[in-house]
Amino acid sequence: MFNFLKSKKMKIKFTKDYKIFNDVIGNRNIDRKNRARLKKSIEIYGIQQPILVNENNSIHDGKHRFDIAKELGITVPYVISSITNEDIIDQLQISKRWSALDYCNKKAEKGCDICITALEISEKWYKETNGKFSIINGLTLLNDGHGNNIGILLQNNSYKINIDNANRIYKALHILKENQNKRFNPFSATNSRTIKRLDAKVGGLNYKKIKKLTQKNYLIGYSNEKDHYNYLYDLYKKYK
Repeated sequence: MFNFLKSKKMKIKFTKDYKIFNDVIGNRNIDRKNRARLKKSIEIYGIQQPILVNENNSIHDGKHRFDIAKELGITVPYVISSITNEDIIDQLQISKRWSALDYCNKKAEKGCDICITALEISEKWYKETNGKFSIINGLTLLNDGHGNNIGILLQNNSYKINIDNANRIYKALHILKENQNKRFNPFSATNSRTIKRLDAKVGGLNYKKIKKLTQKNYLIGYSNEKDHYNYLYDLYKKYK
């Protein structure tokens, strides 16, 4: 690492002139929990790892550290690299891996219509459910397929959405909300995936049957997704 930093391609500098730095379009947003953890460390030990910028002083790694440095009014150590670029920014930020939401935000900021639409719908659902249906659950539900690792799909530019299908399942989740047990969250990731799987199995949900399911204790009885689905499907078949 020492020889790499000493090479002509990288330079280490220090500054308190925060205005010289720029953000990268598509870089992930500040994570409040991660920032709070880092701030405690920086307050005690200072910034131990320089932030990484390109030759235009756009921050590729260290956005949280830079934000904290500005707040505390301390010197920013930074490394200028001529070999980094925006395409590999997610690979540089290894202290906290990028989530599917990070990738979707990045693509939306770069103008991806699919991600813009998916985020708009997911944020609407998040507000309608008072935060019970997370944005990442919304992105997963909108995925035109049954895989859960949508981060890989987003990285590979193969993430597609099916709005009509997702709206049908989202409506079913709202019906299940009629179950009064406080331990049951109809908008959990497990329940959402299970209902989506059931919808595909039966070729479209029957809402009258879904309404009957709200009276069943199974809704809180299964933490295992496979068992949850099998029991739900068996009940669904029995209802006329």
